[in-house]
Parts: sequence; C-alpha cells; structure tokens
Amino acid sequence: MSVRQSREERAVALTALLREVQVAEYWQPHEPAGYIDTAVRRWITSDRRIKPGKRTPENRVRDLLRGLREAQGDDLVYEEPGWLEHLADRFGVALLQADASPDR
Repeated sequence: MSVRQSREERAVALTALLREVQVAEYWQPHEPAGYIDTAVRRWITSDRRIKPGKRTPENRVRDLLRGLREAQGDDLVYEEPGWLEHLADRFGVALLQADASPDR
C-alpha cells in the first residue's frame, strides 16, 4: 500500500482485494459486504487498538477476528464453528500482503 493513499482510497483497494479473496475461495455468505466492510474498517484502524510494541501481524489478525465477532453479535451462533476464524485468517493474509506490496 502506498503511504500517500488516502484512507478512502485504501479502503476501496482493500475492499476490492477482499472481494477477490471471496471469489477465489468460493465464499458465498448471505451478505458479504458487511464482512468486507467490517474487515477493512477494522484493519485500517487497528493501530488505535493495538499498543505500539504489540503491533505484530498475529495481533492484527486477532484484532480483525475480534471485530468480525463483534459485528456478528448474536448471529454468530448460526455460523459453522471455526468459520469466522478461517475467514479472519484468509482476510489477514490478503491484507498483510497488500500492506507489504508497494504498488497497491
């Protein structure tokens, strides 16, 4: 991700990236936009929730999972066990690669 990208441009790029993950994984949730929007928002703002000395890729993915769980609320009981963890891992990999890529 380019440092000079605005937050909105970065959100658009990350949203497109997660839609690619969705298609590649044949992931068909009832409402994918909610998961993607939550993941992008949570990823972009993770520095506010994670202390400077603890900003590791693993902690960012854990924070992403926590945000996805919070967004699911009571509906989480209707999901298959482990599904949200899998989703957070897949999104985390894609988002970490996007952050490391200078051209996105």
